[in-house]
Amino acid sequence: MKRFSKTLLICLAVIAILAVALTGCSHSVGKELLVNGNFEKINSSTNRLEGWEFVYVKKDGEVDKDKNYETIRNNATSDQAKKFGDRYISITTSDYDTAYMKTTVKLYAGQLYCLSFDYNVSGSISSADGNNNAIGGYVGFLEDKNFKEFNVFSSTSWINRVAHNIYFRPTSTAKYTLVVGIGREDLGGSRGTIEFDNVSVKAIKSIPAGSGEEAKLTPGSAVTDNEVGGVVYTVILCLFAVALVAGSYYLIRFLQRRYRYANNTPLFESEESQVAKGQAVKAKMTFKQFFEPTNLKKTFTSPIAIFVYTLLATFFIRFILVLTVFGLGDTIVEYGNIALTIAHDGPAKLYSSLPNTNLETGWLYLLSFFGVIGKALDFTEKSIGMSMLIRIPNIIADLAVCYTIYKIIASNYNHKYSAVIAGTYAVLPAMFTASVTWGMNMSIALAFIVAMINFMLEKKYVYVPIMYTLGLFFSNFMLIALPVVIGYEIFYCIKDKKAILPIVIASIASFVVFYCLAIPFATNYFVAESEIKGGALVFTKMLENIKANSLISNSSFNFYAIFGLGTNSQNVAMNIIVALIMILFVIFGVYLYTKTRNRLDYVLLLSMSFIIWSVFGVGSRIEFTLIGVVLLLLYAGLKMEKRVFRVFGILSVTNFVNTSVILTKSGAINYAILDGTGLSFLYKLDPFYIIGSLITVFTVGYMIWVMYDIMANGVEREITALPNNLIVEWQDSITSKTNKMIRFFKRK
Repeated sequence: MKRFSKTLLICLAVIAILAVALTGCSHSVGKELLVNGNFEKINSSTNRLEGWEFVYVKKDGEVDKDKNYETIRNNATSDQAKKFGDRYISITTSDYDTAYMKTTVKLYAGQLYCLSFDYNVSGSISSADGNNNAIGGYVGFLEDKNFKEFNVFSSTSWINRVAHNIYFRPTSTAKYTLVVGIGREDLGGSRGTIEFDNVSVKAIKSIPAGSGEEAKLTPGSAVTDNEVGGVVYTVILCLFAVALVAGSYYLIRFLQRRYRYANNTPLFESEESQVAKGQAVKAKMTFKQFFEPTNLKKTFTSPIAIFVYTLLATFFIRFILVLTVFGLGDTIVEYGNIALTIAHDGPAKLYSSLPNTNLETGWLYLLSFFGVIGKALDFTEKSIGMSMLIRIPNIIADLAVCYTIYKIIASNYNHKYSAVIAGTYAVLPAMFTASVTWGMNMSIALAFIVAMINFMLEKKYVYVPIMYTLGLFFSNFMLIALPVVIGYEIFYCIKDKKAILPIVIASIASFVVFYCLAIPFATNYFVAESEIKGGALVFTKMLENIKANSLISNSSFNFYAIFGLGTNSQNVAMNIIVALIMILFVIFGVYLYTKTRNRLDYVLLLSMSFIIWSVFGVGSRIEFTLIGVVLLLLYAGLKMEKRVFRVFGILSVTNFVNTSVILTKSGAINYAILDGTGLSFLYKLDPFYIIGSLITVFTVGYMIWVMYDIMANGVEREITALPNNLIVEWQDSITSKTNKMIRFFKRK
């Protein structure tokens, strides 16, 4: 134990030192950060500007897919004119609409930048009410409504004009959306034409003398940090989460005192089959007898009834939140836009119309279906109806997870106990809050993870690669589970030679189907001139999705946040460190599994894979921790391990607090508004962020030791039955812990 503890502390210290020493925190001065800011590069296969996306929104909020920007050839011959290159762009709106080109750029907190561009207003731009305080020709960032450093309605010819410069400093490290065009969707549109060229963003050391003042770029600055609705939601449900975990724990102990745990009867097995097993049962009642007044109590407390109650709780909580919480603004808008684009242009033109799309193939199929419905009902990507449609799969997936957890537990213990575990999942605040807001990909993939675990435990190894591939079909974070899945399949290939062929066939077939299902969205890229070959498009998009979040910490409570590294971007050295961490964990897991070879340990290894990646990984996200937390609940339910259950409780509460605070700061809870602003992350190094991260890291460190104690030492702390006098138990527990502390300090 001492050797293990020392090794763990040494590893954590080395990670901290290397992370601080090797992680960069700013851009090189003078380096161009925009792709194709001079609008010279055009993709030969799509005939669109590389690195930019065009959006045209009518004043009623409807996106017009037929409108486009204009690329104008520069025929001037003077030296001054040549600086504009071969072409520039022109954007025109009519009827007070909004139109803009957009691209993303990664910016660091505290770094000074210069945004420069050339522009020309052809004629003049007018707003609907003639108020020049409205938005006309605009250059700025979507994430900050207050960043109005450039807003113009007229200009002289730009050929002899010096580039317009804006100096600014971001308050948070993040990927920002730079827009150039006319009007803003959230602030109103205008009518007119504006031309742009030579758009540039560079890091600088200082502002040249007499060149203007520094602006602040703050994500979500138009939303206050202390919204009443979000605060009330956070406080009440945080207290509920604590009460839920504690209540579930003591209810399990109560059931253990009153009922026999061991009951291997499957959930829907008939009574005749129980008789065949030699179990004493009463004669099977008819449907009419089941609902007779004398049998109603038994009917409504039967295993089937309890299971139905659990599913109803799962459904109604999420459905109410879908109606009252609009979800993560920019994600819902993006998904709605993809759905309607596919419905309008067809799947083959998706990446031409939306070149920055890197969503998983499974979601593209779902959105294709919703796009057809949305188009028929005249929904826009910002409508409530489209938001609700997009989140329907999450509710169905959560119901599936709830049922699978119930089934797995019920096949080993009595149904009342399984209802407690499944019910805890059903009403877990961290889970239902994430599911109806930003955790859409997570919910569906989690359903396949739990289904995969069910087949693992039942030794139906052929279905494991199928379920895994379906999960990967909806979320790339399933790659985190790949080492455990491969280890499981290899183990059974070694254990049973007859299993080799079925496992190999199932794995290859799953991969082939996974690849073929991506073809409808890649047919336009099966040409020799295409920069991205169609044959590799699905894997290229997967890589883009994984690389999209280049921050060490995506505002989640984790190890790096303690040192203020949430504002840093990953680099090659940091990726190597994290790769070493995950390799060490794989080696550690293999070592532990060779000690016990218990199938239930696969659940623990899967759980800790997601949790360790979230806490010690690069580009970690909140949902990774939540997946691990749900699997911890399942493992604790199967093993009745009280230490694992307590860790589940702590991490589920901290995860909910982390999530709800971000949603509160972003206005997602208090307002039903989809303005594309997105989440206001917790990148700043403040006490709340540090304390939450410390609690999480220490809890995970303790859980690593518990995993070692269970798998290597074979020590299990079973949840004990509730005593007759609970107060006496508490007193004995406090006395025991106090004596242990006294002995510890005496040894020191």
